[in-house]
Amino acid sequence: MSDFIVWDPSFDVGIEIVDRQHRHLVHLTNMLYNACLGEKGELDEKFREVMKELVDYVLFHFKDEERLMEGMKYPHFQEHKHKHESFVKEILTSVNAYTQGKQFVPNNFVRFLRDWLFDHILITDKEMAKYYFSLTK
Repeated sequence: MSDFIVWDPSFDVGIEIVDRQHRHLVHLTNMLYNACLGEKGELDEKFREVMKELVDYVLFHFKDEERLMEGMKYPHFQEHKHKHESFVKEILTSVNAYTQGKQFVPNNFVRFLRDWLFDHILITDKEMAKYYFSLTK
């Protein structure tokens, strides 16, 4: 089993709960990637299982992050929340396409997931963390 994404400390935003959840999302993405390497039958079962866990966890993580942003009256809250909602829509569209048997390439999805995750963590979440820490100075 190989890791598709290797966590690097530079990905941390500095807010412990957020970092822990991001690391778990990376772990789930790696599990999904490894599921893509399996045999077709195994892939379907494992992929569905990990995908469900990933969707549930993403929703849980976004709720936590949004609560944090509301609590600190983050000025870019609506914009950040909108990015979360767009991502969830994209995931659910892919999941529905997959469960309805449409041509779906799990490898492409895992790459999309990785790219979105890092774009979001390294840009959007780091910005939010910068604001968070500006309040505690």
